[in-house]
Amino acid sequence: MALISLIIPVYNAEPYLRRCLDSVLAQDYKELEVILIDDGSTDESPAICDEYAKEHDNIHVLHIPNGGASLARKKGIEVAKGDYLTFIDSDDYVAPNYVAVMFALVEKYGTKISACGVKRVDPNKNEDKDENKDENEKLLIFDELMPRFFKYEFWGFWGGLYHRSVFEGLTFPKATLSEDYYVKTQMFCREKKMAVTTAPLYFYEYHSESLSHTKLSLKAFEEFENVKKVYDYTLKNCPKFANFSMSNVVETAVKLCLQQKDKNFDELFSPVYSFLRTHRRSIILLPMLNVNVRFVAIGLSVAPAVTRKLLNWLS
Repeated sequence: MALISLIIPVYNAEPYLRRCLDSVLAQDYKELEVILIDDGSTDESPAICDEYAKEHDNIHVLHIPNGGASLARKKGIEVAKGDYLTFIDSDDYVAPNYVAVMFALVEKYGTKISACGVKRVDPNKNEDKDENKDENEKLLIFDELMPRFFKYEFWGFWGGLYHRSVFEGLTFPKATLSEDYYVKTQMFCREKKMAVTTAPLYFYEYHSESLSHTKLSLKAFEEFENVKKVYDYTLKNCPKFANFSMSNVVETAVKLCLQQKDKNFDELFSPVYSFLRTHRRSIILLPMLNVNVRFVAIGLSVAPAVTRKLLNWLS
């Protein structure tokens, strides 16, 4: 059996970390090493990591200064010894067959990447054990994989299994928001296929403090930085999908602009408005862009202040 490295970036995850680690220890697949990257946590997470590492020989901990989840994952990849790598966020958890099913997929379909279903869990409700009766699996080739990817499927590192070779030569951004999107764009443009199952084997809960729900701040502009990098990359390396990636840049730009309530971030909006102005003609013609988003984007490219005032008045 191949050794599989399970990499978990940890940052202030004390309320959820034990649940995550217990789900990892319950895996059917036993040839596992678990890499915990404590990303400068200030709560009890470092002590919990050390406790589990002391009790289990296959759990290893690295304590590093806080640098964000992307750099923590990169560090985990550097020290991992497995033939395959998979990732879990420290506030999430997985089914007992999470690793086994995805490893069976890469062997069955001869791919370097596989993925499973991801399910959002309501902590206030009991799970329906019979709701997943219609599970299926398939091989996604490039022309089906990429449109689905650019429509927000398979964005995260979690819920996937990767042969370690697919990470060679990839660029990891320092910007945190949507960093998975940028790295996986590079990965899919090279590998061009992936085996998937709809079985929901990865579980997450909505937490209001999650980075993906950060309100307008300096960090919020990292998302625009990364989706813009994706557009530049696809335009150069797989241009047939450049319109899809442009659509995501426009959606992110509009989301940021509609959050602008004061002048504190005016300077940071300069590249956002510049992109909308430069690509105005393409935005008008983008077939996959929502009509409302298209009109708002065009308005922001011409008269951003007036457009924002009008939208605030209408809301």
